[in-house]
Formats: sequence, structure tokens, C-alpha cells
Amino acid sequence: MTTKSTLVATLGTAVLAGTLSMSSLAASIVSFNGPAGEAYIGKFIKGIKATAELKGFDIKVYENQFNQAEQDQQVQQVLSTGQLPDVFIWWPSDAVAGLGSLRAMHKTGVPVLKINQLPNDQDKKYIFGYAGPDDRLRARNAGVMMVQAAKEKKAAGGTGFNVVALTYPQSYGGYGLSMDAFNAAIEGSDLNLIGEVDEGFGQANGYKGAAKLVAKLKDQGIDFVYGMDDAILTGGLKALEEAGYKMGEDVIAVGTVCNGDKQLLEEGKQYGTTLQSPLHEGQLAIKLVEEYLATGKLENYINFTPNPPITQSNMDTVALKGYDGKVYAIEELCSGAWN
Repeated sequence: MTTKSTLVATLGTAVLAGTLSMSSLAASIVSFNGPAGEAYIGKFIKGIKATAELKGFDIKVYENQFNQAEQDQQVQQVLSTGQLPDVFIWWPSDAVAGLGSLRAMHKTGVPVLKINQLPNDQDKKYIFGYAGPDDRLRARNAGVMMVQAAKEKKAAGGTGFNVVALTYPQSYGGYGLSMDAFNAAIEGSDLNLIGEVDEGFGQANGYKGAAKLVAKLKDQGIDFVYGMDDAILTGGLKALEEAGYKMGEDVIAVGTVCNGDKQLLEEGKQYGTTLQSPLHEGQLAIKLVEEYLATGKLENYINFTPNPPITQSNMDTVALKGYDGKVYAIEELCSGAWN
């Protein structure tokens, strides 16, 4: 079995090389992001606040309830005061609909760091860099795990390889990247994607989306489910169970983000997920703010957080070194019901 110290050495050194030091730069930061009540975003906010305090930066966080109109209003309120920060951190609820707000921030001359959703052709000229997850990698990892699960099922004499996907809204930045990478990962295998639903974020929407897929596709047979986010997947698995499916037997589930329920993996109801740490995402954002303020540019325009695959076999031994130099166990890195 791989030891925690080995994983720290390999992942912590290779992926997260470089830690934070105390900065002599006094700076103010305004972050626009979703609600702290959502488990992933709550840990992201914890990361940016704690690291900003470590660096001696002043930071104000504006939360929206996954509502771009609300976020746009917050941007206008901040800009109207005339008291601008040194840096904006921008996590749009909808990158396309929020483009006007991003342009308005850019026009002030205050640099903007984009978070969580990769830059696109429309917004990349308004930001100085990106910090966050690699949507392609995490979806690819999920697809690879699902292919392995399908091979194990086939070797045991099992049949049925139809897949359904519970996804983010199609307007969300990571949707297309994730689906393309997932489909590429399962291509050539026995797996066959027969349907998807983009009901929205969180467990409640995952539940509603899965219920719709069951009603539509049950006669075809649902054998595997891919969750673009474990919170969505958790709700979806509840709907599948209520429809009579035995998770881990009738249906094999693979998710991403590690913001669902640890018990699902422990009980074998979920085959695997990927470790996407919101704490690291917040820490990385402040690290990049410091770099930009010190040098006027970033060494790397795109900056990804790590995303290793997690299964029942390694979930108790994984740990990662943070950008603050501390080592964090999986319970601190994952969000949702993991503590």
C-alpha cells in the first residue's frame, strides 16, 4: 500500500513545488465568487482568506447564490464607490453572461485574476492569468476509472455498459471541456454514453436530473453514471436508489471534485472520484496575486491545481502539500461530507 509520506513527496514536490513566504507587499483584494454555504466554495474562501492574512493582504469577499445578475450588481456596487482594490479575483457564475462585468473591472485598470473556469476567447484579454482546476484532466481521470470499472465488470461476467452523465449547466465554462475529455477517455471501450442532463449544481439538482434520466432511459438500461461533480452525483445516486437500483451492483458511479460523501466510496456505492482541493485553489490564487504585484506578470498564464484519482483503495492515505507549506489530509482537501 502506498504510504501517505510517499504521496506527499511525489505529489507535493512535483505538483506543488514552491510555498508561500511572508510578503512585504501591502495590497487589497476583492474576490467575487459563489456562496460560502456551498461546501467547495466555502473551502475556497477559507483558502483565500487564510492565505491573504498570512501575506498581510486585505481581502473582501462578495458571495452570490450562483446568480450572475446578482454578481453583476455586486460588481457595480464596488465600482461605484470609487475605492478600488489592487487586484480583483473573478469567479463568474456564468462566464459568458458575466463578460460585461469583467470588462467593467478591466476598464478601471485594476488587474483581474480569473478563478475556476478556464479563460476563453472572449475574456482572456481582460485577465492577467488563471488559477484553478484542469477540467480536462479531472474528466479524463473519471473516464479512465470508469473504463477500469467496466473491465472489472466484464471480467466478472457482467453485462450492460450504458452510461448516463449528470453535468454542470452547459453554459458553465467547464462543461464542454469535461464532456470532450470524458468521451475521449471512454472511446474504444465497451462503455456507451446514452444520455446526459444538465439540471444544475448541487445535490438537489443532481436528484432531479437523475430522476429525469431514469424516466427517460430506464428501458434502455442504465449501468454506469458519470458525475461532473460529486455533489451533483450524490443527489443523483439517491434518485437511482429510490428507483430500485443497487449502487455498486446494478449501477457503477464515478465522479469528480471530491465534494460529495465519503461514505459512498467506503460502502462501494461510488467507484471513484478525483481530488480537486478548493483549499489549494484559494491558496494558489493569493500566491499568483503576490507574484503579479511583485513582477507585473505571471511566469505561467494558466495555473492548475492537482487532481489525482481517488478510490476506496487509496482514499485513506492521500495527502497533499499546500502552497503554505503545510501538509493536508484528504478530509481537509475534499469538501462535502468528508470530515
